[in-house]
Amino acid sequence: PAAAVGLGARNVQVNPPAVLRVQTPPNPELARLQRQRQLLEERRRELQRAREAEEEEQAAARAVEEEEALRKQVLTKLDGEGVRFRSGTEDVLEYAVYLGMNLHEDLGLLWIADQALQADDPEGWEQCESPNGDVYYMHEVTKQVLWQHPLDYQYQQLYLTEKKKVAGGLKPVALEHRAAPPAEAPSDARADGAPPAAGEDDALRRTLQGLLGTSYGELRTLLTEPAQCKAPVRCFVIRHKSRMGGSKFDFFMSISKNDDMYCFTAKKHSVAKGCYYSIALDQDEVRRPKAGSESFVGKVRSDRKSQEYTLYDDGASPDGKDKDARPELRKELLHVSFLNSLRNRNPGAMQVLLPRVDAKGNALTVQPTDPEGSLAEKLKRNDTAQLLEMKNREPKWNTASQMYQLDFHGRATLASCKNIQLHSKEGDPADVAFLMGKVEENKFNVDFKAPFSCLQAFAFALIVFDNSSGAF
Repeated sequence: PAAAVGLGARNVQVNPPAVLRVQTPPNPELARLQRQRQLLEERRRELQRAREAEEEEQAAARAVEEEEALRKQVLTKLDGEGVRFRSGTEDVLEYAVYLGMNLHEDLGLLWIADQALQADDPEGWEQCESPNGDVYYMHEVTKQVLWQHPLDYQYQQLYLTEKKKVAGGLKPVALEHRAAPPAEAPSDARADGAPPAAGEDDALRRTLQGLLGTSYGELRTLLTEPAQCKAPVRCFVIRHKSRMGGSKFDFFMSISKNDDMYCFTAKKHSVAKGCYYSIALDQDEVRRPKAGSESFVGKVRSDRKSQEYTLYDDGASPDGKDKDARPELRKELLHVSFLNSLRNRNPGAMQVLLPRVDAKGNALTVQPTDPEGSLAEKLKRNDTAQLLEMKNREPKWNTASQMYQLDFHGRATLASCKNIQLHSKEGDPADVAFLMGKVEENKFNVDFKAPFSCLQAFAFALIVFDNSSGAF
């Protein structure tokens, strides 16, 4: 029978037995545990990232403190020896570090940095700026393009040459003990050296109160508190480019047809996590203003990618590092988040947040004790009910010229990615609260009105400069 079955099986199709599939019901408890495990792992990674970021920030802060301590030691030593430079001593030290000098070892070579700062630009080279805001140098004849100053390479090589001589036992060129140049009196100083008369102060105060629509008595408060004016206040920024990267900016307010009043100076500083701009009331402020300095009014801090910016006042940071100098916790006055750089020619891709201002001109206090309460986190959570969001005004299509156009009413005369107008996201696009327009190579008009303060307007202009330059 087995053989018979085997022979007959050639033409017989045998189907495999059906497999009974039993579907196991989901286990809610197991799914909950798996989800909980995932959340715990995500939380662990977040804490690890936060810990690493905090350690990095602390290391950067220590590096800045060590650098400041070293510069103080060098300044004290130079002052004790009566060493004077033609350039400012702070500028000499900063440029020396830029060239690669070690301030501990290369004091005898600081003359190189001083000489470089005093040197005239080599003939035939012209400083230019690309439409994206990048600074470059072009030779008029050869059309060679350099992305750093032509003198930088020359003096870096000179430093290395002199360094080798010192290492070989040769004595470095001695520092010159020059007499310090006489200090120039400020343009607004009186000839007899006396302070401005009380009547002049009162007249200036009334002028500012009329322009800004506020009634504050102190100049500092007039410039840092929100304006209540409906007509734009006309101002301008002067940019001072630096080969060392620490550019400076001066902010002036046009108080009449013929008179401009100096308001602020800002300087850019590089740190490990990006950069920041210190803002002071002192036009000659060239060092990092200390938290206890009376001239220091605020700081604009950027992340490493130059996409997130926050303006702080002069208060102490929540970590308590400078509470001895400033017992009051710092306030956040402005936050800007770029979805992409202004260099990408899409200036509408930004979010600008201001604390909302009431009818009396009082701004909402944003004084976070932890990151969760910051303007940046509020924006991420879309928790902006108590905040004012500004929007970049978009150009309109002109059928006659067949291009997009935006009227700056004569306040911008040169094409630039820095030409920007802001209006309230909730309001009429024609009601512009902030305007920035390029009029010269290093001069930009800045107009603002309520709810911006003078400080906030200057800070936003600094942010535009930094983001459009693509730095860091």
